[in-house]
Amino acid sequence: MMLNLEQIRALESRVEKAVVLITKLRQENADLEARLADVLRSAELLKNQKEELERQLAAQTRAANESSSRLEGLIARAKEAEEKAANAELKAAEAEERAAAMERKAQAADDEISHYRERALTAERRVAELESKAEELRTEQERIEQGLMHALSKLDSFEDMVLEMSLGAGARSESAVKPEAQHIAAPLQYVGQESDEQAASDISEPDSGGGEKEEPDDNSSPDLKSRDAPFRGGENELDIF
Repeated sequence: MMLNLEQIRALESRVEKAVVLITKLRQENADLEARLADVLRSAELLKNQKEELERQLAAQTRAANESSSRLEGLIARAKEAEEKAANAELKAAEAEERAAAMERKAQAADDEISHYRERALTAERRVAELESKAEELRTEQERIEQGLMHALSKLDSFEDMVLEMSLGAGARSESAVKPEAQHIAAPLQYVGQESDEQAASDISEPDSGGGEKEEPDDNSSPDLKSRDAPFRGGENELDIF
């Protein structure tokens, strides 16, 4: 079968178009391969970035876990510190109470010491007063003893005189002398007894635990002048002191 010229030209035109289409397809295929390579490289890069991000995420997770553990430890320590602070506050309050109690006891002890010191001072004053009074009583007793000795000496002289008078004057003189001797002996006995009673009452007077000293009444104390009154008498009486 013979082909005409038009058919050959149509075939040639189709072949040229096919060649152009093939060339275009090849070019597009090359572009697609280049794009595919770029996509593959991008995928590899993204894969690497993903792995890096996963490593960073794991590291951050571990850090977060460690931070959480540290935070829990810090919270536990904070709670323990709070408990210790509460216990310390309780101990401080107890110590303040004990200190206040000790201060009250010390104040009470100081007051008691002051009280006993006052009682001791009062007792010392009382002892000094009693010693002074005892010294006065000893002085008075010595004076009375000297007076008694002097009175006894004079009484002896008076008895000698009475004896001589009785021998010389007889029964009349003796009856006149006896009342005079009795008048002299009675005041002497009264003075001795009253001095002994006054000394015993002053020395044995009880101490009322540091109380105030009761001063003796001047009206109740014996007057030495009144004691000596029977012996002073008038000018014509015999003074044996």
